[in-house]
Amino acid sequence: MGSKFSSKGNESAQRKVVPSQTSWFVLALLPVPFLFLASYLLKSTISSPPASFGSGSMFDKIAPRYDFINRALALNLDMSWRHRLVKEVVGPNGKLFYNSGVKILDLATGTADVAILLGKAAERYSSAKAKDVVLGLDPSQNMLNVGKTKIDNAHLSSIITLKVGDARKLDLESNSFDAATMSFGIRNVPEKDSALCEIHRVLKKGESTDSKLAIMEFSEPDENSGVMGSLARVFIRHVVPSLGALLSGAPKEYMHLQKSINEFPSPKEFVQLMEGLKCAVWNEESKELAIDTFGSFRVTEVVNLNFGSVQIYVANPILKQLVTE
Repeated sequence: MGSKFSSKGNESAQRKVVPSQTSWFVLALLPVPFLFLASYLLKSTISSPPASFGSGSMFDKIAPRYDFINRALALNLDMSWRHRLVKEVVGPNGKLFYNSGVKILDLATGTADVAILLGKAAERYSSAKAKDVVLGLDPSQNMLNVGKTKIDNAHLSSIITLKVGDARKLDLESNSFDAATMSFGIRNVPEKDSALCEIHRVLKKGESTDSKLAIMEFSEPDENSGVMGSLARVFIRHVVPSLGALLSGAPKEYMHLQKSINEFPSPKEFVQLMEGLKCAVWNEESKELAIDTFGSFRVTEVVNLNFGSVQIYVANPILKQLVTE
């Protein structure tokens, strides 16, 4: 009897110390009011950064903790988004690498997450030993330093090269890359049309090529995105800047992150921007500017991820004839 009573008592005690699902939910919500308060204090006490703030110097400051903060703010989903970006570029069964000598440009490469995934794909799908396949450019030397260490650890230094570079002025040959990627970087470029035209210039063009551009970027979900989209919008506006500031100790930098997402064009507007470009085209033989031809992109797909807060824009560079009446 005593033993049986004691057993029941122990079971009762055990039941009392195990939190219910409701308790866990309440505990998970406890930090939310503090994050909203932190967001309000940040916005009311820190001057809003200018549009050009997202430069190399900004990312130099947060480079050492950038990967950790990225994973925390994206709830560890960001690498799955990058895998999807690379899948869109590489194509089914590594179609991009069916031809030899493939070259890929990764802009805003940061700490080289996408460059490394592209390098691994090259290593897997290339028929010959892959070498000098991926060039990663970024305006932040400190970010590149972190990326270089990661590339060395992955044993991909013969496949991936990292350099300091500005997307608006690429010191690269025209028609020299089979694909280009840019993840979470285009919104930090004030002159987006200049960067896009530079990408257009360096991508291969012509009937015998099928070069591709894939840009991944945040946007605020619109009012028709449902409950989860609304939650994602609240997360971007309040949780991202406050939590990023707390984790990094760089409040202005994460205020810029929220501001740049808020001011980035909607997916429809960004597609219109890409397809409405009129990039100058140079005749490679005569070294003169073509007067009746201009460059643009044809967007073939927009992939929506994370309840409409992340998009991947897949496009091909095209040439258009100037029509005059």
